[in-house]
Formats: sequence, C-alpha cells, structure tokens
Amino acid sequence: MVSKKTIEARKAYYNEDVVLSKEAHDFYHNLDKHGENHNLDKDNLKTIIFGSLDGIITIFAIVSGCVGAKITPTQVIIIGIGNLFANAISMGFSEYTSSTAQRDFMLAEKKREEWEIENCPSEEKQEMIDIYMNKYKFDSEDARNLVEITFRNKNFFLEHMMSEELGLIVTNEDKNECLKKGIIMFLSFAVFGIIPLSAYVAYTVFFGYTDYTTSFLVVFISTLTTLFILGLFKSQFTNQKPITCALYMVLNGMIAGMVPFLLGVVLKNNISE
Repeated sequence: MVSKKTIEARKAYYNEDVVLSKEAHDFYHNLDKHGENHNLDKDNLKTIIFGSLDGIITIFAIVSGCVGAKITPTQVIIIGIGNLFANAISMGFSEYTSSTAQRDFMLAEKKREEWEIENCPSEEKQEMIDIYMNKYKFDSEDARNLVEITFRNKNFFLEHMMSEELGLIVTNEDKNECLKKGIIMFLSFAVFGIIPLSAYVAYTVFFGYTDYTTSFLVVFISTLTTLFILGLFKSQFTNQKPITCALYMVLNGMIAGMVPFLLGVVLKNNISE
C-alpha cells in the first residue's frame, strides 16, 4: 500500500500546503529512524496496472465487436474465453521473457562497468566528470570534487554511473522475480479481462435475454465502472488527480468499446453470408 507519508505529501502538494508538506517529511524521517519501509514495489504495480487495463479493454473490445456483429451468445462466450486465456498466457510469458532479457542485459553491463572501474578508474572518473559538466553544467572543479567524493563508495559510483551513462537502474532482481512478474501479468489480465465477459454471460445466459443493444450496454456500463475504479486506484500511485485519471481511463474504454461494436454492426450489415 502507499505510505502515509506519500499520501500526505501529495495532499500538501495539491493544496500548496507547506506546513503539511514539512509534517509529511518529518514523518518520513521518523520512519527511517525505526528502520521501517512502506515503499511499494513499483515494478509489480506497473505490471498489475498494465495487465489489468490491457485485459479488461482487450476482452471488452472483443465482446463488443462480437455483439455488434450479432454473433450468438454461445459463440461470443467461446470466442471471449479463448481470447481471454490466449492473451493472458501470451502477456504473462512476454512479461517473463522481457524481464529476464532486461535483467541479463543489466547484469552484463554491470560486470563490464565493474571491470572498467577496477582497471581503468581514471577513465571512468573522467566520463562522469564530462557528464556532470555537459549534462548538469557543473564547472570543472565542482565536477571533479563530486566524482572524487562519490568514487569513495564504489557501489554508489557504479550504480550512479550506470544510471547516468547507460540509463540502467541496478536492481537485485533474480529469475524468480521475473517469473513472479509473468504470473502477476497473467493473473491481472485474466482477472480483469473476465469482467466484461462475465457481465455479458450474466445478461444473456442467466437472464435469457438476446437483445444485442442492451447486452452491449450492460457490458459497456460494467466495464466503464471498473475502469473508473481502476483509474481512482491508479491515481494513488501517480501524480494525477483521482477524477482526471479515472475519466481518462473511462474515455479510453469508451473508444475501445465503441469502435469494434460499430465496426461489427457495419460489417454485419454489408457482408453477405
């Protein structure tokens, strides 16, 4: 969950409340003294949000297109379930392989930089001096002083250099973490992707209705409601205002649902069987 400090700091920023901002930072320092850590795993959060949004919008679009084309409820359910699991597996596997590739690349570059720092320290220092001078506009003396200070801590210098020179953030992520990301992506896609499909099943199967327009509206409303809630949740971890973030998500869902529905209607009416 988001730490109390982060929530209070954001509230202070939105309200331009300097006193509240200082109190939030004091709270943060007190946590540090007690060794507490309430930071959220940002990588996993990103995976959850991306997977859930992709899942619900993808399946919503598929169901909408099928309903617009007036495909029978049984066919819609079969197509929806097939796409749900196929896409969830694909997304999960893609997340695992991409995370593994990124991890392997980062570790390879880390080993190279470690070797260069050990064997070519003067050249590595000069690279950082150039970065400080060219990128951050430090003068030569200040840049050299900064490099000499940071070089005393080789691990810090290594990680800072990889960030500045290569744009890589050093993490201790192992292959189990990569697998965890893949599973999180799969579950996020599947859990949220089943929402529009479940709404359709509830309306057409359990209640026995076959009105295509009404069934689309049921799926449309349930999906947009979920997207609105997801937007509010997402805003807790970004710098966006809750309503703005939620409405943006709803707009995304509206477009993603209306386009395939209308295409389904047009194609159904213009393509002979």
